Amino acid sequence: MQTLNIIRTKTANSYTTTAIASMVTAATYTVDGVEQTVTAGEGRTLVLVVDGVQENLVPGTSYEVKDSFEIAEVGVYRTGGPSAAPWSGAKEEEKVSYYFRQALLVKDGKIVDDCSIPQLIQGGSFDAAGADGITLTSNAPHFNGIILDEGTKYEIKNSRFYAKGDGSDDLSGWGASIMADNKAVVDINDSYIETEGCIRCGLYVDNTAVVTVKDSVLYSKETLDTYEEFHNLVPAMMKRVPFALGMEGTVRTLNVMADGQGIFKDSIIVSTGWGAISCDSGTAYDICGTYCLDCDNVLSGIGTLEVAEKGKEYTAVKEINGVKYGFTVGGSGYVTYADSGVHNRYKNVEFYSPDYIQIMGSGRSGSEYIDSYLYAEHNAFMTQQSAGGTYELTNTKVDTTDALLQIKSGAANTGFSNIVVDNCEICFSGTSTRSKDGILVELVESDDAGNPGITTYTINDHAEEAEPTLSSVTECYATLKNGSYKGDIYNCIYNYRQELNVTVENADLTGTISSSTAIHVDLEGNVVPNGTVLNAFLGSKEYDHVRYNAEQGGQDGDCLIIGRYCHTASPMLNNPVNVTLTNAKWNVTGDGYLQNLTVESLGSLTAAAAVTVNVKKLTVAGKDYADGSYTEGNVTIVVDSTVIEVADNGICDAGQTYGNVAYTFYGKMTDGALDSKAFAVKRQNYIDGKLYYSIIPAEGYSIVSITAEGGVISENTEGGELAIYESVIAPGEGESAMSVTVTLEH
Repeated sequence: MQTLNIIRTKTANSYTTTAIASMVTAATYTVDGVEQTVTAGEGRTLVLVVDGVQENLVPGTSYEVKDSFEIAEVGVYRTGGPSAAPWSGAKEEEKVSYYFRQALLVKDGKIVDDCSIPQLIQGGSFDAAGADGITLTSNAPHFNGIILDEGTKYEIKNSRFYAKGDGSDDLSGWGASIMADNKAVVDINDSYIETEGCIRCGLYVDNTAVVTVKDSVLYSKETLDTYEEFHNLVPAMMKRVPFALGMEGTVRTLNVMADGQGIFKDSIIVSTGWGAISCDSGTAYDICGTYCLDCDNVLSGIGTLEVAEKGKEYTAVKEINGVKYGFTVGGSGYVTYADSGVHNRYKNVEFYSPDYIQIMGSGRSGSEYIDSYLYAEHNAFMTQQSAGGTYELTNTKVDTTDALLQIKSGAANTGFSNIVVDNCEICFSGTSTRSKDGILVELVESDDAGNPGITTYTINDHAEEAEPTLSSVTECYATLKNGSYKGDIYNCIYNYRQELNVTVENADLTGTISSSTAIHVDLEGNVVPNGTVLNAFLGSKEYDHVRYNAEQGGQDGDCLIIGRYCHTASPMLNNPVNVTLTNAKWNVTGDGYLQNLTVESLGSLTAAAAVTVNVKKLTVAGKDYADGSYTEGNVTIVVDSTVIEVADNGICDAGQTYGNVAYTFYGKMTDGALDSKAFAVKRQNYIDGKLYYSIIPAEGYSIVSITAEGGVISENTEGGELAIYESVIAPGEGESAMSVTVTLEH
């Protein structure tokens, strides 16, 4: 037994703890009191290997060596990190590059010996085509296990991967146990991958790579960092879930990026907090034509996982390769995610979350759930900054507490999305402080706190101050088919005009449907006053930890108030609801306000007690009814077609960038008249802080000129997911708002 002490190191730079750990070019150490120094050659960095395990090569660390140790050199195959996100606040001279280091690099089907450390691969066998029965262990941060690159075809089977310590950026794959990039095709079978650390992915897939995972377990645990360690960690991108999403957490088990594809069958995927089956900044389905995430017979969730103990109760149990695993839901986070127009498919899956099953954002993303069971203790689904994406649920059971779907839109971040529920069972099984009967669909004013770097949000519910407007957001659609459904449907948008279209087809619905006003409530159902500041949990200095769910010094639940609205049915202002019943029944449980109601007969509406449904237009069996009151049983329908005249403010679209710069698009005719219907904007906020967009004139309109204030417009030359946009606007230095005025003729 020898004692190894690391005395001092030399690093390529020392701005961050990430650089200090990953860019070691020289190290001085002692073994049983004898001092020695190792220096890396040009373009190389040092990695410490102790008894076949990668360890942390930083001053002050000490190791008991049983068999052998080595400070190995590894070639720097790739770097990353200098392109920091706009919210990071990093100084230009401190945007540090990080060195990728890995146990095995296979490029174009060949092992790159100069960039590999094979002594870290224990047991089994491996070559340029695959690995069988190996174990790979990393006990230090910012280290990759296997990187498969440039079209490599590779099979990993019957193997185990362990990684403990922080990652560096889960949007670039730093620290992932397995990373597939640049058209690599990888099969992972009968394997176990476990990580423990902030943003330490088990699997990362990017750039047209395809990874198929079968009969395997992926489990990521959150960081055990101290308060100081967490705050000193400076990755190029996020190290915690964005506060705007209404949850906490510091790790995603996997991430599929760009036009990569992850296929998962007969497996378990778990994270203790943030995300389990995640994709981020993907390439739209319209471009790549493939599912980003494709899951079949997968158990996944937010919580803890262990080999099942006999007699112990678990949320779910699943057997993989003869081993029974017990999963217990807990922590905070979403199971899966979709953005940028990607499409995901989930078949015969079991998903469990203390918050959300899935979030969709930015772009026309979509997700299909078939023959599945889904459990959420808040909202099952949420969309944010979306642009027409659809959730499709078929033959699926959902157990949720507050809502099936929450669509966020309005002043902060306009968005629109859809849901189709076909032959499903929707149950509200928890105790909700938001709704007595549960909410099937709600279109709400977004309380998006802003970019992922924002960690506070100030409550500002002000529906009573709203004025009628012609500025509109594309409508949303909710279709309920072939089943019996119970729950309410609300539209509480007020800063813009946005319609919610509800279709009930070959089904029965019991609930209230209405335009509404909504206010934030806390976990006990108490109103949260305007001006209340919600804060993300950024660690407890007093208790020296970053564990938000710790018994002492953990989070106080502020994040859980994000998206927690309580509705009151109210007369329509900018929030029309249109309801169509086709071979359907609606059992009305409360008074409501609709724009249009289309039914086959008045008998399609029933109620256990007297209710009133106020509408602007009533159509029965193809016939429009005149203003007046019509009663059938306990239901009275009041038709009042009075329309409020509204002045046009010319706002065709608005929102805010990832850098929290507000933007507004104005439509103006050549005679100076404002026209908010003159054009539509197809757009995407991007992590570089710019807004990528295309302007689509309304029929009969043509563009004469485009001008900007507070920002600079240029032709878009970016590829990938951004290629579909014609233009880009970048905020001027120091600007907090920018506007685009489009002059048109008709």
